[in-house]
Amino acid sequence: MHALTAPLVVDSEGRKFGKSTGGETVWLDPRMTSPYAWYQYFLNVSDETAVNYLKVFTFVTQEEYQDLAQQTEEKPQLRAAQRRLAEELTNLVHGEKETQQVVAASQALFGRGELRELDLSTLDAAMAEVPTGDVRLADQPTIVDLLVATGLVNGNGAARRTVSEGGAYVNNERITSDEWRPSENDLLHGRWLVVRKGKRNTSGVRVTR
Repeated sequence: MHALTAPLVVDSEGRKFGKSTGGETVWLDPRMTSPYAWYQYFLNVSDETAVNYLKVFTFVTQEEYQDLAQQTEEKPQLRAAQRRLAEELTNLVHGEKETQQVVAASQALFGRGELRELDLSTLDAAMAEVPTGDVRLADQPTIVDLLVATGLVNGNGAARRTVSEGGAYVNNERITSDEWRPSENDLLHGRWLVVRKGKRNTSGVRVTR
């Protein structure tokens, strides 16, 4: 009789990795964990966890594994291990086409890609992972209203300061007037605006007529 065993997979805090753990549970089924959310989960694990998961879950070569581990130790801000891990596992579970979409979405949300090239399902999934607000186009909301609706700022005064300081963006376009209003043509897939404050604070606005 022979038996094959493997160590229990845990995160950097020693919590087991499985469906019964609660909290940030991830599922193989895209209806329960979208490809975008799946990618983001592995992109945001700790350095130690990413290096360990590369060894456990992927087929990267020993040479590449060692290179990624070294990069992560010497330049953790680049998140080399996390990016490779997220791409490898999204390829494995959801396929290369979905991986390309979620990578493009991850970049586009922070001004490094074209939002209009994202398909609706990927955009919807990305918006589910950031704070969102709702406005009616018929109410003619301004950029001030959009910033407040998403919770990116605490009030109208803070919103106007954000605009005047050059930190307000809609669909990656800088907004320079606090009287700016979106039009039908600005809506992504007829329903979304991506609003950003500065480089890193991104949110979504769901627009109804």
